Amino acid sequence: MSDLRIIETQKGIKIVPAIEAAPGIDTLEGRMGPLLNARGGGCHFIEVPSGAYMDAHAHAKESLIYTVRGEWVLCSGEARWHMRAGALFWFGDGVPTGYENPFGEPALLLIFKTDDRQAGYDREMLTRLANTREGLEEEHRHGTPFSFAELPDDHPAAVFARSVRP
Repeated sequence: MSDLRIIETQKGIKIVPAIEAAPGIDTLEGRMGPLLNARGGGCHFIEVPSGAYMDAHAHAKESLIYTVRGEWVLCSGEARWHMRAGALFWFGDGVPTGYENPFGEPALLLIFKTDDRQAGYDREMLTRLANTREGLEEEHRHGTPFSFAELPDDHPAAVFARSVRP
């Protein structure tokens, strides 16, 4: 991926001409990076690789998540939903959600956060993601699965994946 170019066409307008060229950090959850931020919220991306599995986990702030391309599985509690390009969902403050990709291609998601953003957020986010990567790798060393290859055949994610995968 090349450097992200954010074009400020005039005061008050910024454009990201190619989100797939955005810089990011590779983690066990996928490649993540900042895109745009504003006074009342911001947007970053995650590219969920094929075969990825992430247990449901809560985030402090709500999000809107849009599927740009690919397909994946959203899970919360015992429920699972097959998400495809064009799908949009919301989760509230503190609601645990998980992400699974039993499909052959990565899925590109845009995450819109509704919390305040500040100057320097992009650099801060990349630093936080680098720290997140280290934390996820530590969890992985202690047995937390991050891929379908690490799940037993009877795991609910594996069972659901077989029902939606061609």
